Amino acid sequence: MTLIKSTLRKFLVVAGLAGTLQALPALAQQPAPRGPPCAERTHIVEKLQETFRERIVGSGLADSGLLFELYVGPAGTWTLLVTTPGGVSCLIGGGDSWEPLPTPESFAAQ
Repeated sequence: MTLIKSTLRKFLVVAGLAGTLQALPALAQQPAPRGPPCAERTHIVEKLQETFRERIVGSGLADSGLLFELYVGPAGTWTLLVTTPGGVSCLIGGGDSWEPLPTPESFAAQ
């Protein structure tokens, strides 16, 4: 599954649009969104946990004040969020086939 399709699929679930079948014809006629899909952070995190069983595995704070978070699920799905100081999160990446990082011991000098 391509990155765009996976991210769009997650956004539809997160935003609660997957069940609104009446709106699909109108959505199909609209141009693709220009920016990443965004919503309140608590809502996105809740949906990632409920729908994909994704849990946070890492985070980092940028100098700009943006919080980057990586969520990974047991089936290998992953989502990268960026959150503003105001609590608005945007899905900036996602996909399948996530593989765990090497253990710290693998970086030890030999």
